[in-house]
Formats: sequence, structure tokens, C-alpha cells
Amino acid sequence: MADVLARLAWSLVVLAALLVAVDVVVAAQAVSLTSEVAIAVHGFPFVHGAAVGSTLMGAVIVSRYERHPIGWLLSAVGILTAVSLLTEGYAYWVQESDGPGSATLASVSAWVAQLSGGQVVVTMIALMYLVAPDGHLLSPRWRWAAYVPATGALLCLAAILTVDATEFDLVGADARFGAVRVAMLSVGFLLITVGVMLGLASMVRRLALSVGEERQQLLPIALAAALAAVGLAFLFVGQALRDGMPTWVSGVPLAVAFFLMPILFAVAVLRYRLYDLDVIISRTVVVAAGAGFAAVGYTVLVVLAGRQVEGRTGGLWLSLLATALVALAFQPLRRGVVRLANRAAYGERAQPYEALADFSRRLSEAPDPDALLPAVAEAASRAVSGRGAQARLEVPGSEPVTGTWGWWAEPGDTAHVVPVRSGDRQLGEIAVALPRGRHLRPSDLRLLEALADQTAVAFRNTSLAGSLADRVSELASTTAQLAASRRRLVAADVAGRRSLEAAIARDVLPFMETLRAEIRRARTAVAAGEPADLERLVDGTNEALEALRELTRGVYPTQLARAGLEPVLRSLVARSAVVRSFSADGVAGRRFPLPVERAVWSCCAEVVRAAGPDPVALELEAAPAALVVRVRGPLGDLDPEVVTDRVAVVDGALRLGDDLLELTVPVPEQAVTAQS
Repeated sequence: MADVLARLAWSLVVLAALLVAVDVVVAAQAVSLTSEVAIAVHGFPFVHGAAVGSTLMGAVIVSRYERHPIGWLLSAVGILTAVSLLTEGYAYWVQESDGPGSATLASVSAWVAQLSGGQVVVTMIALMYLVAPDGHLLSPRWRWAAYVPATGALLCLAAILTVDATEFDLVGADARFGAVRVAMLSVGFLLITVGVMLGLASMVRRLALSVGEERQQLLPIALAAALAAVGLAFLFVGQALRDGMPTWVSGVPLAVAFFLMPILFAVAVLRYRLYDLDVIISRTVVVAAGAGFAAVGYTVLVVLAGRQVEGRTGGLWLSLLATALVALAFQPLRRGVVRLANRAAYGERAQPYEALADFSRRLSEAPDPDALLPAVAEAASRAVSGRGAQARLEVPGSEPVTGTWGWWAEPGDTAHVVPVRSGDRQLGEIAVALPRGRHLRPSDLRLLEALADQTAVAFRNTSLAGSLADRVSELASTTAQLAASRRRLVAADVAGRRSLEAAIARDVLPFMETLRAEIRRARTAVAAGEPADLERLVDGTNEALEALRELTRGVYPTQLARAGLEPVLRSLVARSAVVRSFSADGVAGRRFPLPVERAVWSCCAEVVRAAGPDPVALELEAAPAALVVRVRGPLGDLDPEVVTDRVAVVDGALRLGDDLLELTVPVPEQAVTAQS
């Protein structure tokens, strides 16, 4: 809904500009634009500028506050004035200068001009001063003041609506009205004038109650109300002295006051930041300048040049040529128009705002902190004309990084600090050094806050880049550790195989080679009834078996695949004198993947082997989606890397504490089965 209302308000601006431009062309056909009739009666160019300016200021306010009464009153004043100007100009052209068109159409046009003209517009101006600047009356009692101009407008409208529109005469309207309607118009316009005076009184009362910046915002609007009251006074006095005929003295002051009204509203908005419309005003000035340049350029080329070449070329080709020339002429002026817009919106700080826009574009590149921080400090100092500035970036886990620009922390200087935040987290701060006795205005504070908001993006990117670099370094370190662990495992596996092969060849194979022959001789001796050296044979066999037991120590027990993890660990604990207690919570009767059981058994066997004289407690727990092993007690000469290598094969994790070793091996629930 807000976008619809804003588009409507800007459409009224375009419509008012078009109506005013057409009226200039029409009025120029009827009378010289520098004549007393055009200026004192028709209001050229003051009323024309007021019509466009009022709709423009109204659209600007509506763009920010879509239902603000001041914005819509200004828009209504501008569009009604534009309609009244064009219909009045056309009626005068036909009725007084024999322009094209029927008399009936001219009469209706004059009737519409009177209906939408002075009395309605001045009534809206009176109401606007009663509710300016916040859109509300001073108090409920002031509603009676609003009834006064409203009643006057109703009387005037009633008098005009009861007149036959098809026979309305613009110049001799009083003769058509009659005595009663003239009295209604006189009383109505008197009430409207009183309403303007009451609006001025309301502004004076608001001034008396205001202080500081609010008072500065009200002064231009109060001045506009005073000028309107003075202009109406001049109009009444001048027409009274000239039997109701407008003159330069009676008509021009009110037209000038009307012309200055949107300008004074713009001063309150631009100079004293009424309604906080800086950015909208900047873009609006660009649009208005372009539209005004196009309208004036087109009018000058078509009207003036058209008279010089009348009859020599067609109107269509002249219009196309005028449009092209205006478009080409505006492009070289665009940069100056942008500077004018920024100057109008931001005053003397227009250049810092341009620098801020350029600074925002550079920040998107996320430069190195060594270049970023001085750039931030420079932009902040230049934005508020400070002596220097310092930017600081907080670095988690390290000292803050700072960058300075200009003269920083001179004796007698004061510093203003603006935090740089991203949500609830403070990323750093910007401190600006100001000369002695200098203080920042509210607009300067807003400018620094805008710069801090832009800086927060770069600071956040820089922090993320630093965190990413740290993470990459950690991953590289972890990768190196895993590679070293794999090399150790491969080397250990190769060394173990070679050692096992050598031991078997040395301690087992020599006996195995003679075992068959010894058995054959013992069998022959027994069959022949001769004595056999069976005792020596048994002793040799036992020695070979014992050698095999010694050689296979540390290799996975054969019963692990058959019986499962919990029985094998109980057997290990039973043969060990260093384990004082063993518990297997949720593990008994359950089988886990064989690689997991082998890794856990290897780690437990290594702990038992390395444990010192003090006993330890071994705990096994089947946690959700994991198998947890805890060893409580002194760990002796246990090498944590050996255990880490064993569990890394099954993506396990090791945690070491005071007299505590905890292994966590992930095991999916579907991989756990009941023991058969």
C-alpha cells in the first residue's frame, strides 16, 4: 500500500509539471508573459513554480511517511493549482483573445478554474499551517480554528456550484453571480483569510513551546505562514483601493508568498532535517532538475523557435528536434546536477557523502586490514572535517589491530567514538579527533553512524577471512598429523610382519621341520616295543607352542571374531593384574562391526600393557550411536599417539584428562546386532 501511495504522489508531480508546461504555452498565446495580466492576475511564474514545488515536496514527504497529512495537503495544493492555472489560461485565451475552441468549453473551463482555484487552495494552506509540522492540531480545542476556513471554502464552493457552468464568464463573473452569491464569496473568503491568520497563530504558539532543533525546524514554516498572511492583506487592501481589480501591488506579494511556501518547507527539511528526508531529497532534486530542464528547454524551443520558423516546417519535426536537443543538452549537465542535489540535501557535507559512497564501494572488496583501517580512519575524518581519526578492529584471541590517519590525539583535541557493530557483536570502533571547542552536530553523528554501518561489512569480512585462514591452518596441521600417523602405522605393520616372519623362522620352523620325522620314529619304536623318547617330543612341542604364543602377542585374538568384544575384554582383564574393575554397560550380548571391536580391543590391550603398578578401572558403555571406553587411573608410559592411530582407523576420538582416558567410536544404530 505504501508503494501505491508513493507512486500516486509522484504521478501527481508529473501531472502538475505537464499541466504547468501546457499552461505556459497556452498563456503565451493569449497574452505576453511579462504583462501585468500574466504576472499580477495569472501569477506567472510564481504560482506555476509553487504548483510544481508543492507537489514535489508533498511527494517527497509521502515517500517517507505515506499517510502524512502535510505531504498530501501539499500535493493537493499543487495539483489543484495546476488545474486552475491551465483552465484559467485556456478560458482567458478563448474569451479574451479569440483562441480556438467553443464558447461553451471556455465557460466550463473558467468555471473549473474558479472551482479549483483560490478559495480551495488557500483553505488547504490554512489547514496545513494549523497541523504543521507533525500533522496534528496543537490541541483538541484548535479544531474550531480548522472549522473557520473550512466553512469559508464551503460558502465559496456553494456560490460557484450554483452558477451555470456553460455561461460562466471569467472576467465578468461578478455580474453572473448576483448579490447573494457575491456576499457568500466575500464572507467565505474572509473566513478563509481568518483561517490563514489562525494558522499563523498556531505556528507562533508552536514556536513559543519549542526549543533547540525543533524551533529551528518550525521557523521556516512560520515564516511561510506569515508571508501568506501578509500577501492576503495586500490583496484585500489593493483590491479595495482599485474596486476589486488586481494590480502589481495587490497580486504579486501573495503569488510570491505562495511561491516561497514549498521553498521554505524545503529549507526546514534540508537545513534542519525535518522528517529525515536527506537521501530522498537528493534523488528528488536530480529528478526535478531533469524535469525542469526538459520542460523549460522544450517550451523555449517549441514556443520561441516555432514562431521563428512558423510555416517553414511541420510541428511534428520541430517537436522531435526539440526533444533530441533537450536530451543532448542535459547529459553534460548531469554531473553538476548530481552535485547540486547532494549540496541541497547535505549542505556543506555533500562531498563527504560522495566520499562515503566511494568508500562503500571499496569496502566491498574486503582489503587487507593494513590498508582497510587507515582508509576507514581517513573517510571518517574527512566526513566531519576532523583533525584525524583512528579505526580499531577487534581480533578474537589476539590484540586489536589499529590504523590512524591525520593528526591523532593532539593535546586539547576531543575525540568522538562510534562503535562498529554487526548485530549484538562489536567488531571494533572508529574514533575521530576534533579541534578544541568543536562538537559534532546531529547530522555529523548520523554521517559517522552510516560510515560505521558500511565499515561493519568490511570488518565482518576481514574477521571471516582471518577465521578461515586459521581454520585452513588447523586443517593443514591435522592433515599432516594424519599423514604422519598413517606412515607410522604402515611402518609398524611392515616391521611387525618382518619381525614375526624372522621369529617364526628362528624359533618355530626348525622344530617343525624335524617334528614329522620325530613322530614317525616314535611311532615305529612304539610298534616294535622299543622305548620311545616321547618326553623329549612333548617338551619340544610345548616349546614351539610357547614360542608361537609369544610371537602372536598383540595380534587380535582368534576368539574376538567368534565371541565378541565383551568376553574377550573380560578375558584380558582376568589375565591382567593392573585392572581393578571392569564394567560393560549395554555392551554384553551385543556385537559391533568387527573393525570397531578390533580397534577397541587394541586400545585396551595397549592401556593394560603400558599401565604402571597402580591399578586402573576399565569402563565400556554403549552410548547412542557410539561406543565409549573410559580408563580411570594412572596411565603409566602410555603413548597417546599409538591409541590415537588405532581409533583413527574407525573415525574415533580420544580425550585425555587427569588420570582419565576416554575413547569415543561412532557406531550407527543399524550396525549393532544381538549376539547369537
